[in-house]
Amino acid sequence: MSPSREPPPSAVPGPSVRESQGLLRKYRELMKKHTALVRKLGEHTRRQVITFKLSRWALETNDSALAVMNTTSVVLANSRWHVLGRLRGPWRREEDGSERMALRDVAQAEAAAVLALTEGARVTRYRQAREAQPRVLEVRAERVTGHRQVLVLARDITEQARAEEELASARATLLEREKVRALGELAAGIAHDLRSTLDAMRLRLELLQRDVGPASQGQQHLDALARVVSDAEARVDRLQDFSRRKPGTVLERVQLMDVVRDAVDIVRGGIEHQSRQGGHPLRLDVELPEGLPHVCGSAMELRYVVINLIINARDAMPRGGAIRVKAFRFGRAVRLTVEDEGTGIPEEHLLNIFKPFFTTKGDKGTGLGLSMAHGVVTQAGGTLTAANRPEGGAVFTLTFPALKAAPARGGAR
Repeated sequence: MSPSREPPPSAVPGPSVRESQGLLRKYRELMKKHTALVRKLGEHTRRQVITFKLSRWALETNDSALAVMNTTSVVLANSRWHVLGRLRGPWRREEDGSERMALRDVAQAEAAAVLALTEGARVTRYRQAREAQPRVLEVRAERVTGHRQVLVLARDITEQARAEEELASARATLLEREKVRALGELAAGIAHDLRSTLDAMRLRLELLQRDVGPASQGQQHLDALARVVSDAEARVDRLQDFSRRKPGTVLERVQLMDVVRDAVDIVRGGIEHQSRQGGHPLRLDVELPEGLPHVCGSAMELRYVVINLIINARDAMPRGGAIRVKAFRFGRAVRLTVEDEGTGIPEEHLLNIFKPFFTTKGDKGTGLGLSMAHGVVTQAGGTLTAANRPEGGAVFTLTFPALKAAPARGGAR
C-alpha cells in the first residue's frame, strides 16, 4: 500500500492589477514632486549665487571700507579696507584724543567698545595725528546679530570734514562781524556823546581863560584842564577810529619800503631811549630790498600798523633783544615780517589776538591796536597773521597782493 502524500501549500496570491496601477500612479506623483523640488532648489541656489556675486561686487566697488571683526582679528574685509589700511598713522580719536597706530587697531578698539554694549551702534571720527593735511575717517561699528562679531564701516570723509570746518569758520566770522558791528555802533554813540560834552567843556574853558589874567594861578589850572580835555578828545578819536573808518581814508598805490622807513624813523628814538633807561639793550634791524612792487592801501594807516607792531615787539622784550623788520617779494605778493625775541604768544591766545578788546597787557592795553591793524590790512586786500618763532619770541606776517607796474607817463602816442 503506497504512502499518502500531503497536498502542496497553496500559492501566495500576488497584487491585483488594480493595486499595481495605483502604486504606479503614486510613484509617478512622488517623482513629479521630487523633480519640482529639485528644480526649485536649483533656482534658489542660482539666486543665492547671483546675490553673492552682486554683494561681493558691491563690496569691492564701494568707496567705504568694510570689515567683519572679532575682538582679536579681521575675519573678512573688502579691498577698500586694505587701501585705507595702508595710510600712515597714528589715528587720533576726536572725542578723547586717544591714538591708534593703524586702521586695524582702530577697528579692534571700536569692536571691543561695541561688544561691551548691550545694543546699538557706535560712530566715531579719527584724524591722522602727524600729517600737515590730515585725512579724517568716520568709523561705524555695529554688532552682528547672534554672533560675537562686529561689522565695521570706515569712510574717508576728509573733504566733508574740511567743508564742515570752513562752514563753522564762516559762521564764526559772520558772528564776529556782527559783534564788531554792534560794538562799533555802541562806540559811535558813546563817542558822539563824549564829543559833545568835551566841546562844551572846551568852550567854557576858553571863556574862563579870557576872564582870568594870564599871570594868575587860576590860568595855570585852566591850562591844565585844557590839556586834559585835549587828551580826552584824542581818546575819543581812537574810539571813533574803531567804530568806523575815517571818511577821508582812500586806498592808493603804496610803496611798502617808504611806509616802513617812516615808521622806523618815528619809533627808533623811543626804542633807543628805553634801551638806555632800562639797562637792557634793544636793537632794531631793518632789511628792505630795493625794487619791491607797490601794494594797495593807505600809507597813513599802514604806517600806524607797522608802528603798532614794533611797539608791541618792544613791550614783549622786558630783558632786551632784537626786533627784526624785513620786507621781501613772495611770489605774486609782497610780504613784511616783524619778529621779536620776547616771551612769545601763549598758544591759547593765538586765535583771539586780533579780536576787539582782547589784550594780554591788563590795564595797560585797550585791546584795539591789533584789531584795528587787522582791519586796516584786510581792507587793503592783505592778510595779517601771528605765530611763535621756534627760537623764541613772536612773528607777525603781513602779506599784500603785488600791484602791476604803473604805465610810464609821457609814452609814445
